[in-house]
Amino acid sequence: MEQSKDFTDFFVSLAREFLDEWPLASLVCAYAGGSVGRGEADAYSDLDLHIFVEGEGDPSCENRLFKGHVIQLQVQSAPTDEEVYENPWAWRFLKEAKVVLDPGDRFTSWMNDMCAYMDSPAGKAKMFAQAKAEVDSFHEEAQAALMEGFPYSAYLAAWAGWIGALQMSAVFQGHSLSDAQLYQVVQKARCSDGIGCFFQETYMSNQDVQDALMLLTDYRAHLRSINEGIEFALATENDWLVKRKVQRLQERSQLDMAGFLLFSEAIWLYHSVDSDEWLENHWAKLPVKLSLSLPKLGFFQADEQMLSDLRYASAEIIAELG
Repeated sequence: MEQSKDFTDFFVSLAREFLDEWPLASLVCAYAGGSVGRGEADAYSDLDLHIFVEGEGDPSCENRLFKGHVIQLQVQSAPTDEEVYENPWAWRFLKEAKVVLDPGDRFTSWMNDMCAYMDSPAGKAKMFAQAKAEVDSFHEEAQAALMEGFPYSAYLAAWAGWIGALQMSAVFQGHSLSDAQLYQVVQKARCSDGIGCFFQETYMSNQDVQDALMLLTDYRAHLRSINEGIEFALATENDWLVKRKVQRLQERSQLDMAGFLLFSEAIWLYHSVDSDEWLENHWAKLPVKLSLSLPKLGFFQADEQMLSDLRYASAEIIAELG
């Protein structure tokens, strides 16, 4: 625990040093998210630095290298009370934020007020309803994909619905937004059709993990070579960050969780460049070697029975939450 505190303090100090050297005149506040925000940072952590600014504008994300560390910098307009009240599920990450700069000395109290709302009966009810609506939407998308003849896309949407239900469990019962907490819930759920067991059965050795990591690196490199203006998801720094996260899990002998991480990263890359395309159409534009290899990361072809099973499993998880 002390080690986590030391690393968390280090990254908070790093954030403040970064903001001293790269000041923003419109800055309202800055906070650390992820493992630093939760106070769980370790030697393999990176710094997720969120900045709220005055005025309207499109949010931006970029990687910054600072004093030998990668900072994943996200800048967006400061939200209003009404925005949080209207869509608390989208702002749930504020519950695990650690303030690093609050020049007006008002954000900390504002954040506490917003978190108090999210913890209130009304806030929890609204978050629950919004999260459930997302889950239902994914399952509807899965059915539509299957009807149009896209079984991989159907699986991915249904899987997202199932994961969304498990994320609800992690948030409302486990009170954590961490990937580790989510994967623990995934392991506990373990679908009867074998999907929940896939990562345990596939990643049996460090070499299995390294092979998947190399495939993901090749995938990102190819997407970077044919896409302009998508610098955040496709940046080479992300290969380094993923490699470090994988190393952490390998040291802990959590090879299945490493596989889950790599699969999730592949989904993020796909959505970053082709979110409006069915997965099959996206793969069709890739080199043959990549299009044939990527399914091995954890993509399945769905049928009606699989969609039914995943929808039922999602409903059961949500029902247990009350």
